[in-house]
Amino acid sequence: MPALHQTILVTGASRGLGRHLSLRLARDGANVVLCARSDADLQAVAEEVKAAGGTPMVYRLDVRDRAAFSACLAAVQTRFGGLDALVLNAGLSPIKPFAEWTPEEIDEVLDVNLRAVVHGAHAALPYLLARRGHLVIVASDVGRRPAANLTPYAAAKHGVVGFAGSLLREVKGQGVRVTSLLPGIIDTYFGGGAEGSRDESWAMRPEAVADTIAWILAQPPGVVLDEVTIHPLGQDF
Repeated sequence: MPALHQTILVTGASRGLGRHLSLRLARDGANVVLCARSDADLQAVAEEVKAAGGTPMVYRLDVRDRAAFSACLAAVQTRFGGLDALVLNAGLSPIKPFAEWTPEEIDEVLDVNLRAVVHGAHAALPYLLARRGHLVIVASDVGRRPAANLTPYAAAKHGVVGFAGSLLREVKGQGVRVTSLLPGIIDTYFGGGAEGSRDESWAMRPEAVADTIAWILAQPPGVVLDEVTIHPLGQDF
């Protein structure tokens, strides 16, 4: 795959899929903007990105903070002169029956997985328009088909998929691409797990999903992948 030579911002970059994606993009020659809430974890990933040959920028960010997101984008513009791609990867959810969710958990899941995505895309759009850039939203396969014990998360991901499809039809005439990635089960920290705790027969390694996102970003300028779904072979829903 050719080197990207681009500036790419990744949310949720401190661990899991975001970390592996940042390392993959660094190896492909990108300037990687690492965003997450944990400064210590971000600094550790930044050292890994440097070792992989990339040029990292670290920005501690809660994606729910709209003012902070805007400030981050302005800082990227100052340092790198623009933004070529935004990967909205940050996400979270407990896994349990809906009756056991608290109102606070519902609000947090909707805020992080839906509202922050919409507001983040809105803030980044002028930068993407300026570079004819690419927005990749890490959604979920439950954004297209139901799964038990993830009810608010499924609602958020359905919303995200609809949002991405609508936005693509608004901006593709101006050269901006929007792609929804709908992964199945990934061996990460999602749902209270830990990376390496899930068997590869039914949970994808995050490196494989990171490779898929890199492939999406490396498509020729005249090609857009509206939606990409990826599953482990042994996933049974």
